[in-house]
Amino acid sequence: MSSLRAYIFTRVLLTIPMIFILVSLVFLILRIMPGDPIRATMRPGAPQEYVDSIRHAQGLDKPIFINLRGSSATVLPERLILRARASADSEATLLVERGHRFDISDRTRNEEGEWLRIAVGEDFEGWISSEQQSWLRRVSAEVSILEEADLEGYHWLRVRIPGSGPESRLEGWALADQYKVSVNIFDSQYFNYLWNLLHLDLGESIAPVRGRPVATDLADKFPATLELSIFSMIITAFIGISTGAYAAHKRRSVADYSFRIYSIVIYAVPVFWLGLMLQLLLGVRLGLLPVYGRIGTKMQPETIVQAYDLKVSGFVASVLDFLSKFYVFDSLVTGNWASLRSSLQHLCLPSLTLGLYLSGVFTRLTRANMLGTLREDYITAARARGIPERIVAYKHALKNAFIPILTMLGLQFALLLAGAVLTETTFSWPGMGRFLTNRIEYRDFPSIQGGVVFFALLVTGVSLLVDIIYAYLDPRIRY
Repeated sequence: MSSLRAYIFTRVLLTIPMIFILVSLVFLILRIMPGDPIRATMRPGAPQEYVDSIRHAQGLDKPIFINLRGSSATVLPERLILRARASADSEATLLVERGHRFDISDRTRNEEGEWLRIAVGEDFEGWISSEQQSWLRRVSAEVSILEEADLEGYHWLRVRIPGSGPESRLEGWALADQYKVSVNIFDSQYFNYLWNLLHLDLGESIAPVRGRPVATDLADKFPATLELSIFSMIITAFIGISTGAYAAHKRRSVADYSFRIYSIVIYAVPVFWLGLMLQLLLGVRLGLLPVYGRIGTKMQPETIVQAYDLKVSGFVASVLDFLSKFYVFDSLVTGNWASLRSSLQHLCLPSLTLGLYLSGVFTRLTRANMLGTLREDYITAARARGIPERIVAYKHALKNAFIPILTMLGLQFALLLAGAVLTETTFSWPGMGRFLTNRIEYRDFPSIQGGVVFFALLVTGVSLLVDIIYAYLDPRIRY
């Protein structure tokens, strides 16, 4: 195995525990935060049974790490009455029959014995009380009444609940000795979280649109952020590297001092203030560029499938639909030049804001690396052979000083992909950063968790790619 391939293999192996640590930290931090994430999304006075049903749907009623209380329970008696609370005196809610198996959502002990709360899953067909029927209708669950009967001293309704949403989940208490309990120690929040991540399942939102997959939201927002990041990094690299190289070439000149002052000032300016000033100057005062949004009204281009009337479905259709969310790319592919012009105009101000803000870092970094490279022996030898100073500086010195600059470009690009929150908010840019801040306002626990995990994986992946490119360009970088 060559040295480069060995390095890449080792670097990929090291990425695996890094990702494991990152996703575990996200899990732990969100779990140790004070407060109930489900109750926080509910209106004041929301019934406890509704909150419990949402919590069960999100898997937050399971133990955090190891499940020793049991993961499922099978009914043993011919018929078993489930209670609203862990008490034989509380009202009856459900009537279940022998052999039915349910998830355990809670376990407690009192003077009457040990009680289990079980949760009825989706597509339930069974007996419920009239109070439960009223409850289901209040939360808009779809209920089909099959028959009515008096059983075990109560009046029951046999119903079918086809819905799979949290509002269709019913729960009830009964003594633990009425069940055969199955224990799966890995049926816990942590291990279910890892298992779902392996299947690319980031969960479902609980606000503002309950039940919408988080992965779907991220797939909608990621193209906007990626477009903004690409154009911002182009501006950053062009301005930062060119000014830094020129400052190093003209060391201790007026230009050198001017670019050094620029690098300090532009990085010290708050990015949202810079964005607002550009909006006022170029957008409001001069009217040259739009100040918000991603594309003009009614200018969104057709998707690739629509433009070419492609007869595709499944995975191919999903990929083409995802690519169509990159408006610049989609406009070029479909030949929609009006949409292309509009999307580029809307990209100008936010990408210019981010590009200018980050360019100060690269001005100083490029200058520092260039100055060090210009003192090397091979540069002195090139000068001694009579090679023009411009070629020595910009061809030989800049090329060799570019490796650490490339690393920083990759890391900054990864951070931009994780969401330029302030810039996206200033320009009403519908990207991932704005999505995350919006979901924090809603206290949408699954979206916050899924978004942060996605950001962590994104930064890790880009860092891995940058390290591989770094090793390819510089043969000295090896383990």
